[in-house]
Amino acid sequence: MKLSVLQQDLLPPLSAVSRSVGVKSTLPVLDNIFLSAQDKKIKIAGTNLEIGVIKQIPADILEEGEITVPAKTIVELISGIGSSKVELESRGDVLEITSGKFKATVNGISASEFPAIPLPGSEGIVFKKDVLVSCSQILFSAAVDEGRPVLTGILTHASKDKLDLVATDGFRLAHRQVSLPENTKEFKSLIPKKTFEEVLRVISEEAAEQISIATSVNQNQIIFSIGQTIVSSRLIEGQFPSWEKIIPTQLITRAVVDKDQILKAVKLASVFARSEANIIVFKVSEGKLVLESSAKELGSQQNEVEGQIEGEDLQVAFNAKFLQDAVAASPTSQVMIELSGQLSAALIKPIGEQGLQYIIMPVRLS
Repeated sequence: MKLSVLQQDLLPPLSAVSRSVGVKSTLPVLDNIFLSAQDKKIKIAGTNLEIGVIKQIPADILEEGEITVPAKTIVELISGIGSSKVELESRGDVLEITSGKFKATVNGISASEFPAIPLPGSEGIVFKKDVLVSCSQILFSAAVDEGRPVLTGILTHASKDKLDLVATDGFRLAHRQVSLPENTKEFKSLIPKKTFEEVLRVISEEAAEQISIATSVNQNQIIFSIGQTIVSSRLIEGQFPSWEKIIPTQLITRAVVDKDQILKAVKLASVFARSEANIIVFKVSEGKLVLESSAKELGSQQNEVEGQIEGEDLQVAFNAKFLQDAVAASPTSQVMIELSGQLSAALIKPIGEQGLQYIIMPVRLS
């Protein structure tokens, strides 16, 4: 392999690919970045066997070939060179890096030992990047604990003319629905939250306006094609909860409030709630919404939040963090909080934003 490329063209894809490298593994090659020179392009790839990233950039290819080199080492060297032309040449399992008066040799590993990163097995569904960017509003609701792996994923279900994205940890749920072109083919997968986070980073780095999603030949990998980047990931196996049944259908009390005001009130209530299982109490009476919290050793607080309050008098308790996360993620200046009973889930919707809702389970008061 022998090529030359500008440092400012090489460094960004190297840095991006290196994010998916460095997992604890008995395979040393997984600490490396794969470099391949072919067809006037450099192919740069990295994987931790869960997520794989491939990027391609134009280069002046003098001799085709491939090698893998330690990710951390090459990123540090290329970033330290500064803006200039970089020449890369492989000799066996050694990569020579030359730029001006700088020269380095980096010991690599044969490219034949690098795991193959899956490619799409069929034509995928294509949609605008904004569709996936909007899923950032629900990712926080996915579980962090690996005890129930299905809850660490995002249900991604395309059917007819809509795409549903759902995340839940068993105590709260976030649902995003967006429109797709009519007669979009059926697609249903459980994609790891970490994969979506990486895809969102890639979207911010690429100029592409459209994204394609497809599965691998054996159907156990998901592949995102974003401009000159491919992100592949294992899918989570298992049965996702019947999320539609969780969404409340009976409404007895509704409050439309200013997002910043309710967020401020929840944060203030959290001061006393932290030492008491993080519980805050919503009290609706006489057209008023009051947030209360108390701690035996600290004291208590109550705070009335202004808004349009209607429906029955009600008292219901929630986990303060779950409530704060949902309100903070809402992209509009007002939110609607719908309550269905003391022991029923609450529904939170941003006013003026179609297809986005948050569900929070209540806490039973002793």
